[in-house]
Amino acid sequence: MKRLLVLLAVAALAIPLVAQQQQPAPAVPAKNVALINGEALTAEKFANLWNNLGFNVRDQYEKAGGKPAFLDNYVSKRLIIQEAVKSGFDKRPDVRTDMEAGSDSALFDRYVRDVVAAPIVNESDIKKYYDEHQSEFAVPEKVKVRHIVVTATNAGPAAKTKEQALERIKTIAADLLSHTIELKSAAPDAAARLQLIYFSDAARKYSEDASAPSGGDLGWHAKGELDPVLEEAAWNMHVGTTSGVVETPFGYHLIFVEDRKPAGTQAYEEVRSTIREFLLSQKAMEIMTAVKRLTNELRTNSKVTLFPENIK
Repeated sequence: MKRLLVLLAVAALAIPLVAQQQQPAPAVPAKNVALINGEALTAEKFANLWNNLGFNVRDQYEKAGGKPAFLDNYVSKRLIIQEAVKSGFDKRPDVRTDMEAGSDSALFDRYVRDVVAAPIVNESDIKKYYDEHQSEFAVPEKVKVRHIVVTATNAGPAAKTKEQALERIKTIAADLLSHTIELKSAAPDAAARLQLIYFSDAARKYSEDASAPSGGDLGWHAKGELDPVLEEAAWNMHVGTTSGVVETPFGYHLIFVEDRKPAGTQAYEEVRSTIREFLLSQKAMEIMTAVKRLTNELRTNSKVTLFPENIK
């Protein structure tokens, strides 16, 4: 799979589409993922944006918190874009030129990839590659982990000794344990959901790292991707359980195992677009020949007048 992704990175025809294009208004009320100063991001549009990510980019997001991390980044970008529009920056002639060029480029690239290249890389070609390269799409077993970390530090408003940090994490652990005891009589599904809610809320309140706003979400990880101490604890826990206090060089942690995925093979639908972009890169010369042929045909049947003397 790594070979495939490296080739994709250099393929001239694998330029990702701009993710900020406006979608037509839905015919029925849509569920919103976010409202950004009144601007709605629907669940459907969010799903399209997520599915349009390249495999490598999506994998990076999975390691950094998954869809919530992608949503957070999207919101940040939209806020900047809204500020640019509010200030009239988008009306500047040089900016308008860049925006129009970007739109033209996206349309050209999409037409070449989806129309001109369609006979060259068809569905059977994509499926054939998938069937013959199953090992490239193998995925290891993964675990989804949340944590709460409290760190000893000598500076800042949160300064504390190691002893104080340990006492704080123990207090948090005791509070979570009390909730666990309260849930013993609850139905398993309800108890699991509430455990996740309690842990996420505690992480937002008490955790002292960048994962706190997302409820301590560290995302999905295969073996070898986490700190060794955290990994040993996480891989020996059942889903829906919280660890005891774990110490790493980063501080004192509580770990919550949210879910597990068994080892397997990525579904065809998940990797189809990635395979297609790879095959397009392999057929780049053939596609460019088709583009040139189409251009010549269009020039023959079009009226084009050039004025080179006016070029400055």
